[in-house]
Amino acid sequence: MNLYLSPNGRIDQSTYWRGVITLFVISAVVSVLSAFVSPFLGLLGLVVVWPWIVLHVKRFHDADQTGWITIGMVVLAIILSTVLSFILPALFGVDAAALQAEMMRDMEDISSSNDPGAVLAASMEASKKVAQAQLLPSILSTAIVTGVIGFVMSLFKSTPGPNKYGPPPGMGAVDTFA
Repeated sequence: MNLYLSPNGRIDQSTYWRGVITLFVISAVVSVLSAFVSPFLGLLGLVVVWPWIVLHVKRFHDADQTGWITIGMVVLAIILSTVLSFILPALFGVDAAALQAEMMRDMEDISSSNDPGAVLAASMEASKKVAQAQLLPSILSTAIVTGVIGFVMSLFKSTPGPNKYGPPPGMGAVDTFA
């Protein structure tokens, strides 16, 4: 659990990839749940933000680099995700504008009923429909971003022996903030 919660120390490439794959699977499961159960479950995706950051900080520490470089990885991930969000849905035949227009038409019909419960239920169903249509492009986008970031991270080689962030992985823990 320390792998995902504390930015102290170092991790090697194989530990990094085990952590990345675990977090990717969790993210994919959350996406599926939010598409088929409730859109509000998508908020659970925020729970994995800190573990993603921690993995990258520890990987940079292993290369004797500051963990603040992780900010650059976050910016790269946001840019790549934005670009892919324009490309992938169209490749899978998802017309986000048409889905949005259909949702707005449905909401106009229901909102005239003055029943807040019906409006809420209809908006939840419409949100699930949009999420289901975009599920595969979303998961593929996450996989591509994860792969690109992982490739960039592989360019940072481990420092043999101890460095200012602690001993090599498996040699004992050190509090890097002490």
